[in-house]
Amino acid sequence: MNQDEYANLLRSHDDPVRWEYPSDMDYRKQVSRFRQFVSELEERLGEKLQVETESHIQDASFHSQALIGGAYLRFSNFGDMVATTDDDSIAPVTLDIIKNSLAAHGYVFIPHDLLEEDYTGDNPGVTGIRDWWIRYFDWV
Repeated sequence: MNQDEYANLLRSHDDPVRWEYPSDMDYRKQVSRFRQFVSELEERLGEKLQVETESHIQDASFHSQALIGGAYLRFSNFGDMVATTDDDSIAPVTLDIIKNSLAAHGYVFIPHDLLEEDYTGDNPGVTGIRDWWIRYFDWV
């Protein structure tokens, strides 16, 4: 995907009213899908990952995260999007494995630097939304 395609994807999932999750989100299904993904990723990486989900993640625009290297891999409540808290904190070989695994599970990896762009959507958020990272991958 190029930068314009990512920008269109981010805008396409923006809900002007709901900031935590879309009205049609099946939370249990998404958490189950996350757990299955992590299990398979752990096999590919040959290591157990620290995960946080369910009651550990509240008041956020993401539902789950896994610690890999020096960054978290976060799973948005919107549009099957996944991003890291810092792409550069994960070894390039590991990041490639993650991206390939995400694609095989129907997720879309969003490069972190694109999420630092100013938020140009229509949702006012609770106290305002500064950038796309907060919109889809942070506590709101």
